[in-house]
Amino acid sequence: MFCYTSIKIYSKMAAPMRNVDEIRNRVILGEFGVKNVHSTDFPGNYPEYDDTWNQKKFQKNFRIDIIQMDENSMEFDMVGIDAAIANAFRRILLAEVPTMAVEKVFIYNNTSIIQDEILAHRLGLIPIKADPRLFEYRNADDEEGTEIDTIQLQLKVKCTRNPRASKDSSDPSELYINHMAKRLLFFHLAVTDI
Repeated sequence: MFCYTSIKIYSKMAAPMRNVDEIRNRVILGEFGVKNVHSTDFPGNYPEYDDTWNQKKFQKNFRIDIIQMDENSMEFDMVGIDAAIANAFRRILLAEVPTMAVEKVFIYNNTSIIQDEILAHRLGLIPIKADPRLFEYRNADDEEGTEIDTIQLQLKVKCTRNPRASKDSSDPSELYINHMAKRLLFFHLAVTDI
């Protein structure tokens, strides 16, 4: 004996129809984050909308508006494309644009309150203004860098108490000399100098 039960499931929309167009077409910068960045253009996401992908519809709606462009940079808007796809383009561009970065940090004497690993990580976040076209990619089997694939920077700073500081002061810039390592304190060493 078989028992058959019929169940009907009614899907309820997460947003009223008046808000659907805004959700589908706008990314909103809110006080606590970005809204409407999820993909909504797939079939069946919203009733009464045909969201099947169509190349002709995509070609008609997609455009790139160039905001500013010069010899070294370009700012543009991608219009008519899902936020996830635009983010994929952004990540591809970031990965494929050649840049210079700090790879190895050797610390010989660190007497600051910042641990060596944290200091090395922070140095890795500093953008290096160097034209990557003037350098070659290092081979994977090369252990040491050469002048055609490496920039070496050296930072030598000693923080000392300022004898002329007032006794009531609590401002570090007044109490200490060289309390902040600034860009001017870095100097370039060619690989052959070491």
